[in-house]
Amino acid sequence: MIQVTDIYIYPVKSLKGISLKEAETGLRGFKYDREWMITDSDYQFLTQRQIEVMATITVSISKDFLLLQSSKGNELKIDLNVAREESVQVSVWDDICDAYDEGESASYWLTDELGFWQGKTLRLVRFCSDRKRPVPAKYLHGREAESSFSDQFPYLITTWDSLKKLNKGLRENGKKEVTMARFRPNIVISDMTSIENQASLDLISQDGHYEFGLRKPCKRCKITTINQDSGEIIDFKEPLATLTSLKFSSESYGAFFGQNAILLSDQDCVVRVGDLLKTSTKIT
Repeated sequence: MIQVTDIYIYPVKSLKGISLKEAETGLRGFKYDREWMITDSDYQFLTQRQIEVMATITVSISKDFLLLQSSKGNELKIDLNVAREESVQVSVWDDICDAYDEGESASYWLTDELGFWQGKTLRLVRFCSDRKRPVPAKYLHGREAESSFSDQFPYLITTWDSLKKLNKGLRENGKKEVTMARFRPNIVISDMTSIENQASLDLISQDGHYEFGLRKPCKRCKITTINQDSGEIIDFKEPLATLTSLKFSSESYGAFFGQNAILLSDQDCVVRVGDLLKTSTKIT
């Protein structure tokens, strides 16, 4: 039986994730997931692709505060309840989104901890909750889905089966194994094979409370080469080279791991570690 084994959110895009026992769902993803993002002073988005040591900043969140902590123990606290009025326009991939700038203190802290980017200071921005960033219609099959600052889709689902196959391939190539953290999933499941080739499959909780639609195999990037504990790149080619050779997906050339997904059920559901899932091949 397919089971939810792990749940993660990443409140600030490209910083460390938070492991949860349960999470509230929404069209944009789990509550608080990728709600904040780091940009340069021109509001162009930045990730570990540009600044690898972003991986070393830990994140925690409560009903009142977002807390960032550097590897040196320095902290930045953001009040979640401060009223915001004027928004700024920020870029994330090909989209322009409305966001709130979290202010000068956050900018100073991030720039001090992570450094300037191409001579520019860093900013922390929060997605405007009353705005929309829709998932491209070609993946929705008539349904609705949005994202905040995730790359494109609100949910990323991975499997232990894929990680086991990848690590077997890495060992056979004389390379070091990797952890699931390299792939920054929202949901990790067990007892499901070849999820990368299941872009028309629905995953439904056994009690029927929620349903996810798998929509696009996730093509992986440089971030998978970054150690998510140290922010270091030991091997610039792996695990991407091995993933490419294993051809988990029948999609065109690339390194694929996991599936991007959208929520098909009520927005106000709760996913819990230990939930049992069933599958349906019907696209709804």
